[in-house]
Amino acid sequence: MGPGGLYHSTAAYSVEGAWEKDGKGKSIWDTFTRGGTRISRGDVGSDSYHNIPGDLRALQQLGVSHYRFSLSWPRIFSNGTKESYNEKGVEYYKSLIRGLKEIKVQPVVTLYHWDLPDSLQTLFGGWSNSVMVELFREYADFCFKTFGSDVKFWITIDNPFVVAWHGYGTGVVAPGIKNDSDLPFRVGHNLLKAHAAAWHLYDDRYRSSQGGRVSMALASHWIKPSRTRQENRKACQCSLDFVLGWFARPLFVDGDYPPCMKRNLTHRLPSFTEAESLYVNGTADFFALSHGPALSFQLINDSLRFAQTEDLGLRMLLYWVGAEYNNPPIFVVESGWFGSGNTKTKDAKQMYYLKRFIMETLKAIRFDRVNVIGYTAWSLLDGYEWYREYGIRRGLFFVDFNTPDLKREPKTSATFYINLVLHLTAHISSK
Repeated sequence: MGPGGLYHSTAAYSVEGAWEKDGKGKSIWDTFTRGGTRISRGDVGSDSYHNIPGDLRALQQLGVSHYRFSLSWPRIFSNGTKESYNEKGVEYYKSLIRGLKEIKVQPVVTLYHWDLPDSLQTLFGGWSNSVMVELFREYADFCFKTFGSDVKFWITIDNPFVVAWHGYGTGVVAPGIKNDSDLPFRVGHNLLKAHAAAWHLYDDRYRSSQGGRVSMALASHWIKPSRTRQENRKACQCSLDFVLGWFARPLFVDGDYPPCMKRNLTHRLPSFTEAESLYVNGTADFFALSHGPALSFQLINDSLRFAQTEDLGLRMLLYWVGAEYNNPPIFVVESGWFGSGNTKTKDAKQMYYLKRFIMETLKAIRFDRVNVIGYTAWSLLDGYEWYREYGIRRGLFFVDFNTPDLKREPKTSATFYINLVLHLTAHISSK
């Protein structure tokens, strides 16, 4: 694995809190969690906005070399455009990056982890409108210019499948739209173009001076044939194509959608012009892969399983990504499982899955020769878990939401991770 090998991560809306403080604008999640039958919101999360020292201490305890976190677009541009620049929001991220530098932890920064400025949803219909491509490029430009000298890994957009399919299709996540079955594919098209615009901008203006790498975080499940027939294997390919290949094939293969999607969806799937294909293809410097409950099992619709059997095989998924997408360097940017909301510091289930996924990653490297450059456990802290609210916990650090300072305490899984980092670091330095 890459330098230091094991990393850690969070997402802004889950952990930051301070939802309307210091000039931050509303995000689609602030609006979404105030509507319908939802019980709780991420207004406070783990209150990381007010507790940079606590988060840095947790990272130091873990001994990790990298920390993946996301920037909140409406905290930086309160209404989504550069005219609404919010200095206090920018200062928060500068302080966090400064603090990381002091403890020798490299930031891995996500520009967009689902929390779109609400005004862009209201004015333009969010990602369903192609105007978002230029607005995202403008936001990315500001972030590269402002933070880029200290950032070597950028993720443009986290899990575009969930944004498109569940934000604008099933309505399970913000903005909760569910009345047009073709809309997710138009949204996916805009997300790919927005990512490509940000990548080209970085490549043209910032790469030579900053020397970073840019990708889009793609999530996937793994699937096994329900019977050993050729048509079952083809159905498995279709299942992976509709979730992962939807975004991975345009980026890593030929600038176009997978054949299975084109056959099944025909005119419902937007098409790329030849120039757009060339523009989108090759706009990822590494394969950023997410694996875990944000997608697998709970969020894959039955129709996307194509009557096959879903499985938690991370090793198989890593092997398949390597084989399918020309053996790219793979950075696992999210991996892990969850415990119930009433789990405190003894999280045996989370630890079991963490151990299993790390072992599968190491086997993929050693025995299958898959080019894995890093592994990121999710998440550093318990926080607001999207459509599951506070019903599950995914942190290696327990957050007591009932204390005024939202006290952090290491769980059993954190102790395991600390020992593993120490062991791996010793192993790497002895070579």
